[in-house]
Amino acid sequence: MGARHAFVFAPDRCTGCEACRVACGIENAAGLDTGWRTITTLNPSRHPALPTRHLSLACNHCETPVCALGCPANAYHRDAVTGAVLLEPDQCIGCRYCSWLCPYDAPKFDAGAGVMTKCTFCSPRLAAGGQPACTQACPTGALSLGERATCEPHHPLLGLDARGLGPALRVVDPRQRSQPGVVPPALAIDAWLAGGDEGAPTQPVAPPKIQLRSEWTLVLFTVVLPALVAWLGAGLALPDRAPEPVAFLGAGGLVMALSTLHLGRPSRAWRAILNWRTSWLSREALLAGAFVGLGGTALLAPHLAHRWPELAALAAGAGPFAFVAGLGLAVAIDGVYAAIPRRDRFPFHSADAALATLLQLGLALGVGTVAWTASAVTLALLVVRVRRGRFGLHPTVAVVRGGLLLAALAVAGRGWSWALLLAVASQALDRCAFYVELGPTTPASRMADEVDRFGRP
Repeated sequence: MGARHAFVFAPDRCTGCEACRVACGIENAAGLDTGWRTITTLNPSRHPALPTRHLSLACNHCETPVCALGCPANAYHRDAVTGAVLLEPDQCIGCRYCSWLCPYDAPKFDAGAGVMTKCTFCSPRLAAGGQPACTQACPTGALSLGERATCEPHHPLLGLDARGLGPALRVVDPRQRSQPGVVPPALAIDAWLAGGDEGAPTQPVAPPKIQLRSEWTLVLFTVVLPALVAWLGAGLALPDRAPEPVAFLGAGGLVMALSTLHLGRPSRAWRAILNWRTSWLSREALLAGAFVGLGGTALLAPHLAHRWPELAALAAGAGPFAFVAGLGLAVAIDGVYAAIPRRDRFPFHSADAALATLLQLGLALGVGTVAWTASAVTLALLVVRVRRGRFGLHPTVAVVRGGLLLAALAVAGRGWSWALLLAVASQALDRCAFYVELGPTTPASRMADEVDRFGRP
């Protein structure tokens, strides 16, 4: 059961005084800012074509909490009394994936502790019949405690849109308080669009939560492991092309170990496999371990044949299972990022791991039909991305990426290993661009996008 209560927010009453935020810190962090409740201002420069409004937002304790469903470590649970979605810091691995998934930007990373934190709905207060500190402290009545609405709030200019999560949040229509579900913009945009001396309104955008320089270990993970899947698959079909066990286990083990550096608490990395039922990240971790372990075992089989033939036969039987786990891993890698609510909603990407695995497998096996088909799809997606404007790819990067891919196809007939190497280099470049473009959507970013939309002809 979800939260029985809901935050009720009236935008026209909010002055942005941040009393709610201060009260949250006093209640939960001995007066320090928790960061759990944020105040985002629409039109802070007070452009006359737009109203200036403030959005006070924290965790909405959704009926369908994507943070809990996506958490690989099972660190979330729902309070049976209040319905609040709570996070257990002792179980958190600090992967930050929940913050990537949440469209309300509710979970916050505590760099000092290496774990995520979030609003608790002041659950002990609710259980005792009281109300959260933030609602109690609001001096204007803009933020209060009420009952859950039947429809989700949808107010694009305030960065709120319906996502089917059932948030415990009601936004009061400033003109029709008896119907709290949807707030129409009611903006004086027409005058501005007709022209004037004021210029276009702008909206500041916070730095993206995902940045290439901090996620380089994930780039290695998502480039190297799919390449190893293709290499192992080719080796199972053509034994003379199989990787050496030392190279396979060394590369696979290294990128898996490096990926734990992304975690706030690397010592808890083992917990990443616990929520495989609902978390793509957990499935990715589980399949990565199975692929590298089983693949390494299969590759060791020829080296065991002389002294332990029965053991060698058993080890060789792990090969097909390793390849299947590898294919599943490629799908899981894409699933991890497909679940993130991104500013660019186009569902396919030229750097997708499953597509790269198929392309590289075709090159390693020398199967031209597979390689050329996957390459054609990749090049078509590159063109689509270049044409997507500010959410797209820089043309220079697309040309280099496409050139490396075509070079791989050109040399495939003369040397499969060189073709595979060029394809991996092409994929690595595109994967770097993928992390540069990857921006989980937040209320602040949606607010900025909506203001920008009005500024475009």
